[in-house]
Amino acid sequence: MNIYIAVVEDELIYAEQLDKTLNHWAKQLNCTLSLVHFKSASDFLKTDFNLYDVAFLDIQLDETMDGLSLAQSLRKNEYQGSIVFLTSYKEYVFQGYDVQALHYLLKPVQEQDIKKCMNMVYQLTKQKNYIIQNNNQTIKIPYHQIFYFSSANHYIDIYTLETTYSHKAKVADMISHLPYHFTQCHRSILVNLNHVEKIVKNEIFLSNGATLPISNTYLEHVRKAFLDTIL
Repeated sequence: MNIYIAVVEDELIYAEQLDKTLNHWAKQLNCTLSLVHFKSASDFLKTDFNLYDVAFLDIQLDETMDGLSLAQSLRKNEYQGSIVFLTSYKEYVFQGYDVQALHYLLKPVQEQDIKKCMNMVYQLTKQKNYIIQNNNQTIKIPYHQIFYFSSANHYIDIYTLETTYSHKAKVADMISHLPYHFTQCHRSILVNLNHVEKIVKNEIFLSNGATLPISNTYLEHVRKAFLDTIL
């Protein structure tokens, strides 16, 4: 699995220390990192920051926007990844609740603290994404981008807004591992209820314009599950 990491740190010595430990952690877990450094909050905000699974933010950035303000801006712009603060001062530890910070790391950061933090990021990343192996490549698909899964001939097609993925799997093996907002509406279809606009008789209308059938076996369950998501 590949994990996308942003490090917003204006002190090179701390950035290099973090980089070294992160790569060592990734090697132990046999995963890869896409690690990008930014020297300022403004540089990071100019990027497609939602690409990153975790953002390490130095609280005391030497510019007009500090790490806390950057974190607030990220959350206002619907950043869904994990936020980890880097700081030299313990008094900042209690200032990150409103941005749902995953962790605080006190400088100089200890290797065991970074690894503990990344173990949490690793688990959260798996929980937020559907991960498949395709042509010797690991593909990470955020659950919120998936409209539905459809099964045929021992393969699962994964429908997102931009593309469709396919890999070998069975619906029966998937259902217990998916988030609660996915439910089965047909023997070969699992739908993301967060993308359902309405249910009319035995049909589901999705926000991307697709229409899915509901078999009688699942009709009552699907209607109840849909109501639970909107009430």
